[in-house]
Amino acid sequence: MKGPQTCSCTPPSTPGCRLWPLLWGKKGNGKFPPTARRAWEVSWALPGVWGGLRRALSLPPAPSWMEACLSEELPPPTELEESLRNGVILAKLGHCFAPTVVPLKKIYDREQMRYKAAGLHFRHTDNINYWRDAMSHVGLPLIFHPETTDIYDKKNMPRVVYCIHALSLYLFKLGLAPQIQDLYGKVDFTEEEIDNMQRELEKYGLQLPTFSKIGGILANELSGDEAAVHAAVLAINEAVDRGVAAQTMAALRNPSAMLLDLREGLAGAYQEMLRRAKLEKGSNARNRGEDIYDRCLTQAEIQGNINKANVHGALEEVDDALERQDAPALFRALQDPVLALRCLRRDNLDRYLEQLSTDREQKALELGYVDLLEQEEVEAGILAVNKKDEEERAMLRAVSQINAAIHRGVLAETVEALMDPAARLPDVYPLAAPLYQHQLALLQRQHPRGELVQEELFVAVEMLSAVALVNRALDAGDPDGLWSSLVSPALGLSGVEDANTQRYFEDLLQLKRQSRGAGAEFLSWNDIQDSVNTTNSSVQNENARVLAVRLINEALVQPDPEKTLAALLLPAAALPDVALPTAWRYHDVLARARSLKAQATEDDGAELWWEEIQEGVCRANQDTVAARRSECSPRCGCWVLVPLTWEGGFCCRGEVRRGST
Repeated sequence: MKGPQTCSCTPPSTPGCRLWPLLWGKKGNGKFPPTARRAWEVSWALPGVWGGLRRALSLPPAPSWMEACLSEELPPPTELEESLRNGVILAKLGHCFAPTVVPLKKIYDREQMRYKAAGLHFRHTDNINYWRDAMSHVGLPLIFHPETTDIYDKKNMPRVVYCIHALSLYLFKLGLAPQIQDLYGKVDFTEEEIDNMQRELEKYGLQLPTFSKIGGILANELSGDEAAVHAAVLAINEAVDRGVAAQTMAALRNPSAMLLDLREGLAGAYQEMLRRAKLEKGSNARNRGEDIYDRCLTQAEIQGNINKANVHGALEEVDDALERQDAPALFRALQDPVLALRCLRRDNLDRYLEQLSTDREQKALELGYVDLLEQEEVEAGILAVNKKDEEERAMLRAVSQINAAIHRGVLAETVEALMDPAARLPDVYPLAAPLYQHQLALLQRQHPRGELVQEELFVAVEMLSAVALVNRALDAGDPDGLWSSLVSPALGLSGVEDANTQRYFEDLLQLKRQSRGAGAEFLSWNDIQDSVNTTNSSVQNENARVLAVRLINEALVQPDPEKTLAALLLPAAALPDVALPTAWRYHDVLARARSLKAQATEDDGAELWWEEIQEGVCRANQDTVAARRSECSPRCGCWVLVPLTWEGGFCCRGEVRRGST
């Protein structure tokens, strides 16, 4: 009994397609007869084909190839078929080889959040159509394209699998993607499945095609004499086996081989690349039929490996220019068509050199040795530089518009220009439009060139926005919001004390009322800083006065007038007209006042307040003046020199008058 065999079928759908005779044999006139169409429909309807090709999707080559292209992990094989239905993976794949046709921003539900939450949506079909458009853009024959419903409704998933494998080989030929492993020998059908399908096809005189024919199909898609192409390709394979680079190069140059972009200087690289590819293909061949391409490289595979060698050679030129820090040589290397670098800008050449040199050094640190940057890494560096350049150009345009708006003096225009994201400025609050306009216009007039640059605008707007938040918190009566704004690094105030939070709010609120009464709608940064300084000074003086009052009260409980006088003379006490000769009187008057207060409050620990101490000092001074008038001779007239200061206290005869007790 025959064991499991390997095969698949192709999805031709276009009558008269040039690939038809290559798929189904050389007989006939190349037209798509009704009987053949029926055979096609029947073959794809057979359960065995469905099962076998679905198993192809779970094999490593297809998922691994897609993961290599996308640089991301795909769902496990058991879930991959279902995951393809929303088209996100396919659209991302289209972006890899046709980014202009499928920009990432056009992909619907790119992170698949909606799909995971609610399942398929009709807009997911857009993703599938983007993938089809990308394949058309690069020229993959329509014969391989599945219909949208084949994927979205799972009507023909085997056709999708076949298309992915055909696409991979086609992109490899164009140098747009890595190579995929051949499926021949890896898609197993049971004997019954093969026999059922074979019987249906034999009714129409047709034969089963195989997966390994995909390479042949694409090779035969080339124009020209097919026999000549076949002979030239076999000659190349023979030259590769001989191992002489010059002979291989001569075979490659045969016009009948229809190979593109051959480079004489890379003959050795071509020989080595093709030798390895041929060995790998031969080692993978098992239980093959009589098809010569089971072990020989096809035209598409040869072209693909030539492209790989060309890319590697171009990357070596790039690496050499980076090693020598030679900007002109780097630009020439980057312009090599095989690298397919879009949007190279000579103005950014120095930046390209800097960026790619940094990327090269970083890669060497990660690997532990110096290695070539891959094509994708070079492209990523170029795109990063271009993006930064575009952002800087947009920023300069936005800054120019801001300066023009400030010159015009229209508040709404100024705020709108400041809020342009391209300007890369901090948050702007429209409620403070007059503040921005006034302060920025002032800075603009003071600037030597009359124009503010982005860095100056950034610092100014950051500070003005912080000032706006302070004013907003005051208007809203929000102490917590005010505190958050006062300690913001953007505001940049000095000397802000946590303990004074409530006092800041009260003092600034009072200052704002005064400013508004004077016609100023907003407190300025200077107003806020001055208020904070004043509040800090006031609180500091008050705290010092409290300490001085405590020391005075402590001195009053001791029988030492000199200690009382020393406490009264403390600068923090801020008591006027304290005189040295009156120390005894100060102590007596204040001690008596403290005793009376303790009796009145029934609190032995009662202390005098600053106002009460001030009142006692005044009364003691008055008593001293009265005593001086009565004791001193009227003829000396010294009584007219009162009130005394601590520096005085002597009559004209030099006698000390302490007053009466």
